[in-house]
Amino acid sequence: MLTDLAAIGVKRRDPEQAVSFGREAVELARASSSGYIARRLRDLCDEFGPLSRDHRVAELGAEIATLSTP
Repeated sequence: MLTDLAAIGVKRRDPEQAVSFGREAVELARASSSGYIARRLRDLCDEFGPLSRDHRVAELGAEIATLSTP
């Protein structure tokens, strides 16, 4: 659900929403060691497009890149 809300933020070109929900999803993925959430977050990174120029979105992308999938 959090990754879906972050994706909606990306589609709306709303970096605040994308980063807010994206970071929550990253925390959940780390806490639960969920490979599924990590994969969903990596898919989200593919959708960043022009938002990736925003430093907050770029930082989120770097956090997502550190997640491992089992």
